[in-house]
Amino acid sequence: MQFSKRKVWVALMATSVMPLGAHSSNTEGVYPNKRVTIVIGASPGAGVDILSRRIAMELQQELGVEISIQNRPGASANIAAEQVARSEPDGYTLFIASRSNVTYGAMQEHPRYDLKRDLVPVVVVATTPTVIISGRETMIMTTSELLSRAKTHPMSIKCASGGIGSTGHLVCEEFQQEAKVELLHVPYTYADQAFSHLIGGHIDTIFATLPAALPYIRAGAVHAIAISGDERAPSVPGIPTFREEGFAQLHGDTWFGLVAPSGTPLHIIETLNLSLNRILARPKFREQLLELGYGLPQLNNSATSFEQLISDEISHWTDLIAERGIASSVH
Repeated sequence: MQFSKRKVWVALMATSVMPLGAHSSNTEGVYPNKRVTIVIGASPGAGVDILSRRIAMELQQELGVEISIQNRPGASANIAAEQVARSEPDGYTLFIASRSNVTYGAMQEHPRYDLKRDLVPVVVVATTPTVIISGRETMIMTTSELLSRAKTHPMSIKCASGGIGSTGHLVCEEFQQEAKVELLHVPYTYADQAFSHLIGGHIDTIFATLPAALPYIRAGAVHAIAISGDERAPSVPGIPTFREEGFAQLHGDTWFGLVAPSGTPLHIIETLNLSLNRILARPKFREQLLELGYGLPQLNNSATSFEQLISDEISHWTDLIAERGIASSVH
């Protein structure tokens, strides 16, 4: 079954409605006993918005309280992250973090928040591969064709991403480093505009997360060249992996995870972690994630393992950012 991105988002806009089984108790010390807000750094209808609303729908049934989504787009999701970092550590304001929050500190001379100091990991909610896609106008159909043209005409191929410091941008930089080619990076704030320009022939390639690219791939509007991951994605098994194309070292897979303000009590972190792991174990929910282009978190999906993931990501991408001389205008 295929999902329309717009239809899914419209259907999920009702996530802020209190479920029938919601508790109205205000007992002191009981968590949760009122509405929980999940802040995301994207506009309504974006991939992470759809993901977050699906999670909220399940989580409010699990916890018995209203779970609302607050959209705070801008600065590669770092405006939203800063807001939550400054919130009360009571478990009622949470944030869906991603790789752009990991790279923020390495790209800022004076960062306004510190991911490891100001936010505490709760649980990974989904992973997603990165896919390299080309427009039909470019006539680039394979990785070898992309490399051949890039080597013959350095800086002639325009490589778009979701912004400076985004996963797409970083994988594009790592790809250039591994392949020893030079592409011209073009950052976009809105994914729809990037895909529109790709289809119109204004840019040549996009390094995008699979959920963002999937509707265009399924519609036949773009061509998928290669995808990250140790194995081919179940939703698009016809796309070869980076490993198959000779780039096993590319760190293309990314993740989305729930975090809370530092100082949030441990019992709240544990409650949220256990609740979300129960949701992630449901066959129907897992099937929906895979259909939308997401991957499933590892089995040991603890707050501690998520903390280690963030540490590993900071180490890897900080080195790449320094090596490639990447700087951001985001403040």
